[in-house]
Amino acid sequence: MAGIFEVLAEHGVPFVVIGGHAVGYHGYVRATEDHDVVFVRSPAAERALLAALKKLNAEWISDEIDPATGLERLVPVSEAYISTEHVMMLRTDLGYLDIFDHIPGYPCKNTRLLHDSAEVLRGIRFANLEWLRRMKQAGGRPKDLEDLKRLAD
Repeated sequence: MAGIFEVLAEHGVPFVVIGGHAVGYHGYVRATEDHDVVFVRSPAAERALLAALKKLNAEWISDEIDPATGLERLVPVSEAYISTEHVMMLRTDLGYLDIFDHIPGYPCKNTRLLHDSAEVLRGIRFANLEWLRRMKQAGGRPKDLEDLKRLAD
């Protein structure tokens, strides 16, 4: 069965893997709870993303409480949601997916810089080591700093 990255690629979504999966690609395998990607926003990319997310049964977690369950209400993604959100934190049938329309830590940089410099493995783009380090340094969380220590030169 295809994973989240493969479904995005099948639908032609222009994206780059960042976060824990990119750290693993560069040689330091660690547990990660979600899939993090940066996507290059355009009208065509938004349509492709919507199709992929529908296939994954993606939902975002609302602040509203569902009275029947007492839990946050899950809302299916929509065209309007994709077109207005800059960070999408989603639940899918294949796990959690966080989608950014900017480079974390570098919101003024064009996402094409990340996309065009990415390394490709079996059709999936991964942030190159330089960009991954830059994002981890900018994040500054304890797990980011630990990743920085472990990433090979």
